[in-house]
Amino acid sequence: MKWKDKRKFIHQNMKKNKSRVFMTTLATAIGCAFLIVLASVGFGAQRFIVHDLLQDRSLTSIEIHGKKAEEEGDVQGITNKDIENFEQLDHVKAVSRKLVLQNPAKIKLDDFQSELPVSVVDYPSEIKAGFKLDKGRMPETKNEVVVGYHFKSALHSAKLNGEELNEADILDESGEVKEQYQYQGKLLGKQIEMQVRQWKSGSMKTKTIPLKVVGVREEPAKDWEQDNGVLISKEVLNQVEKFTGTPLGAVITPDMSSEEKQHIEGLKDRTYNGVNVIADDMESVDALSSQLKGKGYYIYSVTEELEQVNLVFAVVKIGLGLIGLIALVIASIGIYNTMSMAVTERTHDIGIMKAIGGKPQLIRNIFLMESSYIGFMGAVVGVAAAYLVSFGVNQLMPVVIKQVFDQTSEQAIQLSYIPPYLVLICVAISIGTAILSGIKPANKATRIDVLSALRRDI
Repeated sequence: MKWKDKRKFIHQNMKKNKSRVFMTTLATAIGCAFLIVLASVGFGAQRFIVHDLLQDRSLTSIEIHGKKAEEEGDVQGITNKDIENFEQLDHVKAVSRKLVLQNPAKIKLDDFQSELPVSVVDYPSEIKAGFKLDKGRMPETKNEVVVGYHFKSALHSAKLNGEELNEADILDESGEVKEQYQYQGKLLGKQIEMQVRQWKSGSMKTKTIPLKVVGVREEPAKDWEQDNGVLISKEVLNQVEKFTGTPLGAVITPDMSSEEKQHIEGLKDRTYNGVNVIADDMESVDALSSQLKGKGYYIYSVTEELEQVNLVFAVVKIGLGLIGLIALVIASIGIYNTMSMAVTERTHDIGIMKAIGGKPQLIRNIFLMESSYIGFMGAVVGVAAAYLVSFGVNQLMPVVIKQVFDQTSEQAIQLSYIPPYLVLICVAISIGTAILSGIKPANKATRIDVLSALRRDI
């Protein structure tokens, strides 16, 4: 019997008991959908949390937070010597580092001003590390700078109608500059002034350093982050240190103790506030992390956190999957019952097939094909239902959060996520379960006696 004839024979037999086949297929579809939906919750939660971990980070980045000191419990800062050591390690693509100016710098642009954080970066290293701009270009000369994405909104008018503005009038309840006082003009190509101060000869002196804005940094991945700083070069830092006479432009005031002054003046090595070692590829991160830990550095890599998160969710997904399998096991009982009834009802047909030379293997294959067909139809319907449920859950989640917690999530929450391979696995399980359920009835069909079957005597 050809494949086409087998399929036609199966369809004819299934049409004789449409209601029973329909209910069995429906039970299989419910089981398959239940399995997919439950597993998709685990995948969705994992995807959401992992995405949150990876925001504004690189899988190949290793954060350096300090180095073990000789005295137990103390932590040493990262210096230029450490940076050189990092750059000499194998599989290191770049070393991103940042110094923070220890001087309350006032930034002026036309009639607008604000005290903003100023950081010193090594632009060649930042370019290698994947530094991105929202607009403009990277600095090419020493007095060219890149500013943060929220730099414009942090600048405010110094005066209104000739009178100095009070901070209470400028800032809103959240501590941000009110829109009517924000700078709204052009930014790229504009010259800004950075004013740094130092106590000299009994009075506070000010030095103004002109800078040119050539680039605006990319918007932070997290909505709550405010990036309003100025990124200057080492050459500009040298100008600041030459004026202040202290590392990173630290301010020395008359009210400081002699020990505090000596401590600041005695600092020779610059200590970096943020250092990231960028590996060539993700496979090199673990080896580099182990190497840095062995040298006494305190590090953090997102891959370490991902391993723990993935392990937890692997257990969660397995647990949810096992619960979902219960529904398929229940559906398999229905398939077994349907196929057993089919064998009983078709005893006469089986006898005729045997009488005309039908082999037991052919008869077994026909019934196994029928059970697998029921499993396949149930899987197709179940997958479609699972996608509909998943879509509905994701659409209703923001509404539920709003109604129950009276909060609005700024970030899209995807509680249910169905990866393609989950569908393939569930379809395979559904068909496999259906075949297993049909094995015993199929074997029973091969053992039916021809004479008894033809006499309709079971």
